[in-house]
Amino acid sequence: MADTWVTDLTHFLTDEGEIGPKSGPARKLVEYFTEIVVDATTEPWEEPGKKSVRCRRRPGRRRCAGVIETDIDPDTDAIMWWCPVCRDKGSINHWQGSRWDRAKDVQSR
Repeated sequence: MADTWVTDLTHFLTDEGEIGPKSGPARKLVEYFTEIVVDATTEPWEEPGKKSVRCRRRPGRRRCAGVIETDIDPDTDAIMWWCPVCRDKGSINHWQGSRWDRAKDVQSR
């Protein structure tokens, strides 16, 4: 069964806005969430060679073949993400203004 992740990005960051965990599973998980933030806040034409975020789940100990899809909820500003293959899904809150927020780059132009 797929998981539902409810994430507050600031819980993983230092006061300086850097990723807190230095290594291990926690670091990998935060890197995954920050990749999702970049994907959700980057317009496709801004980074034509941008890599898609692959699903991290391993159902049956085999890597899921899914690619994460994202959207931003207009009511809450949460990034909503999901894997169409294994149904893993979640939301990321408090990502605005982080170093992975590409929407702020568009606003500052």
